Amino acid sequence: MRPDGGAAVATGDSWTRSVASLRIGTAGQPAMSLRIAIQPDYVVHPNGKRQSFSTRWAELAQAKNIDVVPVDVFSEDAMACISGCDAFMWRCPSSSHIRAYAKRFLYALEAGSGIPVFPSLKSSWYFEDKLAQCYFFSAADIPCARTYIFWTREAAEQFCERATYPFVLKLAGGHQSANVRLVRDRREAEFYVEELFGHGVASLGYRPASRLRLLLRRLRAAAQTLEGRNPYVPGADAELHYGYFYAQEFLPGNEFEVSVIIVGNRAFGVRRFIEPGDFRTRGSSGRMDWSPEQIGEDVIRLAFHTARKLGAQTVALDILHRDREPVVMELTANYASWVVRECPGHWVLQGDPRSGPMEWTEGCTRAADAIFEDFLDEMTAAGAARYHRATKRIDAGIT
Repeated sequence: MRPDGGAAVATGDSWTRSVASLRIGTAGQPAMSLRIAIQPDYVVHPNGKRQSFSTRWAELAQAKNIDVVPVDVFSEDAMACISGCDAFMWRCPSSSHIRAYAKRFLYALEAGSGIPVFPSLKSSWYFEDKLAQCYFFSAADIPCARTYIFWTREAAEQFCERATYPFVLKLAGGHQSANVRLVRDRREAEFYVEELFGHGVASLGYRPASRLRLLLRRLRAAAQTLEGRNPYVPGADAELHYGYFYAQEFLPGNEFEVSVIIVGNRAFGVRRFIEPGDFRTRGSSGRMDWSPEQIGEDVIRLAFHTARKLGAQTVALDILHRDREPVVMELTANYASWVVRECPGHWVLQGDPRSGPMEWTEGCTRAADAIFEDFLDEMTAAGAARYHRATKRIDAGIT
């Protein structure tokens, strides 16, 4: 079992053996000039589809005569294992405790070593943090849904008095439409104010209840407290949210949202349809359509523009429409690779996102392949720069 709680495939010793088996055909060839450290990953999506970016990256690296060093980022010698490598890649999971560790590890490695890292700081700082995303949209002047963030109970209560209902309440973290609630009236809004500025919540699963049901909830919490357990501490895959209130305008009339996945100068698009009787989609397990002619050019250019502002290696954007204007709802660094693979082609941008030429390229592409292709360019450029600096030092007689 991996620390991220998922079943391990091609991880640990087994993944090391699988990488070693790829090296068999390299006997007699010149020594590899580049070494890349890769953290194994494995995901089973809700629809049963399986993905492993690390396995594919290892195959692509070996095909390019690049030495692959399997790494366990949770081991004590992780940094030492990476120290002799030219780059590091990790497709991080979404679970709260692993995500918190990954942010610290990746930031420290990128800043401390100077080697290319995937995902980079610019590609991951916003991950599972809708609060940070909202401030970014405002600072970068990105068209987005009107959003209101309050950091005190008093400000949140005043908003509830004057708000236009319904509005969408969100927690900072949560993917695939998790932790999103349509608030229909003031009573419901004030309930969540009490929860978020009280003991906090791990999810938005609870709605206002009758006095009897509320009493039962409190009795259950009291019983857990007597047993020595904190009833409000979330599980390992969740986090406690409190001390803020995040409200977003409700945009009626949208039958679908457009998910645009940017990898470098490529854009992959899919429409995710709103569930009947709901205002949300079901992420990668709901009804979807990959027809490119159904996705407007303005949507694709907005996605490219946002990614360019971020400076991200890759990012997925959820986009709805306010009347006819596309607006960004949120961002994520994690997306299902099979969704990209199902796209019949992708858009390629040259130049400025708002006015540069955009061409449609037919044919399916793996997300892992596109990411690795760009990252290899980054590795090569960084390696050439280090070689150039070392040569200058030698020429100057500096050791």
